[in-house]
Amino acid sequence: MKTLLFHIITISILSTSFCWSQESFEGIITYKIELTFKKKNVEHKDYIAQKFGDTLQVFYNKKGDVHKKYLGSGARGYDFHTYIASTNNYYAKWKNLDTLYYYNVQENVLKFVSRESGISDPIFNKLANYITIKGYEPLGDEMVTQKFYYTGFPYINPELFKNFKEFFSYDFLKTTKSPFLKKVLDLKTFIVTFTAIKVERKFLSPKLFKLPPNIPRKKS
Repeated sequence: MKTLLFHIITISILSTSFCWSQESFEGIITYKIELTFKKKNVEHKDYIAQKFGDTLQVFYNKKGDVHKKYLGSGARGYDFHTYIASTNNYYAKWKNLDTLYYYNVQENVLKFVSRESGISDPIFNKLANYITIKGYEPLGDEMVTQKFYYTGFPYINPELFKNFKEFFSYDFLKTTKSPFLKKVLDLKTFIVTFTAIKVERKFLSPKLFKLPPNIPRKKS
């Protein structure tokens, strides 16, 4: 009887673990942010220096909604970004502006240039890989290079983001099926590096992904 009970409990635990691992990640990934300027004299340097802050918290739910909170940003810096999967709209709020700017991410502003992949140093003691994607932004005549590092953990269902084409997001998730744990964003005059320092799997309140109702919205 004890043996049978043991097997039942074991199967139950394994089944629960398997189901949990197949569910798209819900929780928080915290990144430290590092900003480097490529040269001394950069246009709008003061603004850029305070734009991102020093810490980024990214909240994922199982529906594919994403909320990003920028901690330590300046008075004119980012407050938060929110992606709502049901509308495919990406919303951005600056601290000094009372307007919520948004756009649909069905189209990518970047024109594909090249893609490269390989093996990187381990992250969180897990084997890691990288993908480097270069794109050209014609409006600003700028080459944008994104280098993503990932381990395949935690699992994210890429189909939740199949319409998120901006900055090659779906292309990346199709391959990795997981979020980046480090990202190096190389722009014309500066480089921003996001490095994961904590991954927390937890249930999140739907209120976290609700857009503030008391400020105007403007399509950009």
